[in-house]
Amino acid sequence: MSNNFGCFSTLILMVLFLMILVACSYTGSNDFEMGAETSQISEQTLLPEGQNPTIYNGTNEINYTATVPSLPISEPTYEPTPTPAPEQELSFVDYWLEQLTLEEKIGQLFMIRLPWQSTSVDARIRRTLEVIPVGGIILFRDNVTSTSQVQTLISDLQNLSPRLPLFMSVDEEGGRVSRLGHIFPDGPTPSALEIGQSGDIARAYEVGQTLAERLLSLGFNMNFAPVADVWSNPTNTVIGNRAFGHTAEEVIPFVSATVEGMQNNGVFAVLKHFPGHGDTNEDSHFELAFQNFGRERFDELESRPFIAGVESNVSGVMMAHISTPEFRHLQNPPLFDFLVPWHENGNLPATFSSYWIRDILRGEMGFDGLVITDALDMRAISDNFDDGQSALAAFLAGADILLMPVNVENAFNAMVEAYHAGVFDRERLNESVRRILTAKEVII
Repeated sequence: MSNNFGCFSTLILMVLFLMILVACSYTGSNDFEMGAETSQISEQTLLPEGQNPTIYNGTNEINYTATVPSLPISEPTYEPTPTPAPEQELSFVDYWLEQLTLEEKIGQLFMIRLPWQSTSVDARIRRTLEVIPVGGIILFRDNVTSTSQVQTLISDLQNLSPRLPLFMSVDEEGGRVSRLGHIFPDGPTPSALEIGQSGDIARAYEVGQTLAERLLSLGFNMNFAPVADVWSNPTNTVIGNRAFGHTAEEVIPFVSATVEGMQNNGVFAVLKHFPGHGDTNEDSHFELAFQNFGRERFDELESRPFIAGVESNVSGVMMAHISTPEFRHLQNPPLFDFLVPWHENGNLPATFSSYWIRDILRGEMGFDGLVITDALDMRAISDNFDDGQSALAAFLAGADILLMPVNVENAFNAMVEAYHAGVFDRERLNESVRRILTAKEVII
């Protein structure tokens, strides 16, 4: 019994000895491996005990068996995820160039008058503005009875153009061309010639300021004034005392001062009548007028007040329905077949002349504002061209605003059809609409 116990004890001791040896061997091996990785573990992601590293394998499955590579010792660098740059907001002009339909863009080119003696918005006016989204409206004396009536009328008209404001315009030169003077206690402002003959340039600025204040109080934002023509022909009655003087030197400072007086007080000024209506024998309201002299004379006289107005940052220039036969050899090729005879005989109206609009006014004079036709219902044009012809000819020559066609629906439809036929493209249309929107951004 004792011998058996002793053998059993010996066996137990041997087993214990072997277990100690195994334990020591395991501990030494583990210490070695830990020593090899200790310098790198600080750069690894620490995980909760019992959890393996995870990576996304490009599918919806999470792989829990991937190994995390060892990283070299270095100071951690933090590179936050860059914030995406916010989309650049479109400018007012670019936004509306994208938003407006073809018909709305073409509508912006038109400025119309109201029916005779219309003093409030009626069904006929509503229908016209629903069918043709015009860009502007001009009022005349027959549309004006009192300050409150005009304010209401203009407000109602603007409410019919919810997407963009209307140009609300008027011919308020002062003197004998005054559509509004009768509703103000002091009456019309003085004529241009009276102001010019006074020699008081500051007075011209003050009159421009008074005109702007009157127009703004009623709701207007554009005035077809001042006249930049030189009254060099005493027999000329269409201009006469609407001009500031008989020489360029007399006219220039008063044109600039009047433009600044109006525009510094919130109303767009428009020079007229380019390239000069002061030395014609005819009145373009009733027939085509002629300017019978060449380039040297134009540079010395007619051009200079317009250049002064452009240098004063005038907003618009109105084209005259006058022919310039002495410039026939300088005119660009006719834009349409119906203009060929007018080009060949030198009678092409300046309104339809890319030479006068693009080459001289925009090119040489550097004007990039609004080019506006004189009224297309004047007999110089309406006796010789239909509504579609006059709208297309003026627009393709470079005009931005088509004023008062006889029948605006005919003119509008002709423009839409011409676009679809490829007569003009989106780039040409956007050129004018961009200028119109640039001006209207100021109104907003």
